[in-house]
Amino acid sequence: MGDYTNSPPASAGNRLLAYLIDGLIGGALAAVIGLIMGNPRDSSIGQLVGLAYFLTKEALPFTGGQSIGKKAMKIRAVTEDGNALTNNWAASAIRVVSLLIPFVNLYDLYLVFNNKPRLGDQWAKTRVVVE
Repeated sequence: MGDYTNSPPASAGNRLLAYLIDGLIGGALAAVIGLIMGNPRDSSIGQLVGLAYFLTKEALPFTGGQSIGKKAMKIRAVTEDGNALTNNWAASAIRVVSLLIPFVNLYDLYLVFNNKPRLGDQWAKTRVVVE
């Protein structure tokens, strides 16, 4: 958990793969908890746990402020001044909000593939860099 001030920006492909990995993890959490609760397709508690992971994945202390998907792709979200997001719950949640809004998430995808900061990163004052 060092200083990432001079780290280069992460590629769009790595960001997309990390997002997909994290989506699978959130979905798996929801399904497993649903299975434990007796209904894997309609478990409100499982869905809440999956959403909680998705909102806080960058701030989780046991992952070093890096989502599992980002860890796999060797990238991380950091503050504009280069600090890891460990325990920065607000920034972690704010940067995800744009991904939950229909059509805005498509605009975010457009921005990422055009090497521009997506809205969630602008709102949270974060960026995604190579580790």
